[in-house]
Amino acid sequence: MKALPPAQVKAHNRSAIAHYLYTNQHATKQDLERDLQLSIPTITQNLRALEADHIIAKGTFEDSTGGRKAQRYNFNPNHCIAIGVGMYDNHVQLRAVNLFGAVIARSTTPLPYRNTNVYYQRIGGIIDNFAADIERKFGHVLGAAFTIRGIIAPDGSSVTFGPVMGNTGLTLSTLSQSVHHPCLMIHDSDAAAMAELWFDPTVEDALCLYLDRRPGGSLIIDGKLHQGANQCNGAIEHMVLVPDGRPCYCGQRGCMDAYCSLETLPEDYESIPGFFSVLEQGERHHRERMSQWLDYVAQAIVNARSIVAGDVIIGGEAADLLSDSEIDELRERVIQRSSFGTEHFIVRKSHCAEDQEIIGAALRYCQQYLDELFSSYFAV
Repeated sequence: MKALPPAQVKAHNRSAIAHYLYTNQHATKQDLERDLQLSIPTITQNLRALEADHIIAKGTFEDSTGGRKAQRYNFNPNHCIAIGVGMYDNHVQLRAVNLFGAVIARSTTPLPYRNTNVYYQRIGGIIDNFAADIERKFGHVLGAAFTIRGIIAPDGSSVTFGPVMGNTGLTLSTLSQSVHHPCLMIHDSDAAAMAELWFDPTVEDALCLYLDRRPGGSLIIDGKLHQGANQCNGAIEHMVLVPDGRPCYCGQRGCMDAYCSLETLPEDYESIPGFFSVLEQGERHHRERMSQWLDYVAQAIVNARSIVAGDVIIGGEAADLLSDSEIDELRERVIQRSSFGTEHFIVRKSHCAEDQEIIGAALRYCQQYLDELFSSYFAV
């Protein structure tokens, strides 16, 4: 094998040590020497450089085994922070996420959504104040990632379809006009799936189904989020379940959204939590409505799994409202409606339900930074 140039060797050693500390969270020089096969002088030099950049920090000493106590070095997950932004009908939510994926700060501001310059200027001020506070307390803010209820253009520059929020045509430049940090937009379902992958890296092939008032979905294939060339693989809610059926806000009829939305469950003047409260009491009419809803959701899953036969992850508000027995019942209905052997798959709730899409949006910046930090290690 051809020897690497000295500069490349130095970059590789730095990346290798940073990656080891990130993966193990802390280590001693002796751990690094044993597992990375590096000399103590090389390790010492790189640890000093990483500490100077605030990527790592000295930790506690290990228990003495008779000699000098070994110094631990910890990866500093707060030296870079990403901000996730969720814009909703009546409020704005911000979540600051560190490089371990932990939420270290939260902010919720009452602010009715308006697709206007004034609104986006106000958003910019809220984000900048939040970011300034984060940088005073922690580390550098990588950027602000907006989770969007709508289809994003392939280059990420605009919303090509957004009737739910009335933001069709919104550009990233308009959205971020008053934000003094890098910004990006990501489809809300894709952002939620990113969080799913982050907190459960064992996921290989899966359909992520987010059952909210406006359902959505994403695909995970070979352990990676599959977005496709047009960035709209998460439009499962507009798959036709019932030809010429109920009207959908997209202009079609019979879409999954019109049958699998949580809004289809309550009766007039009844809230969604109220419906589930009555359901728990065993009221017959509510049970019938629930059974029909589960049938529609099961059929949507069957249709999607005929293309990608992976596991099924249920997220969104339904992940909090559905009982474990209802999740099991949903799986049985999927099996009953499938033409071929489908017993070898699971249906489970999302591991990251609270603020999932906002956290997932922020993780896009975290992942980009970590990929760059460890790039020399993975390149060899």
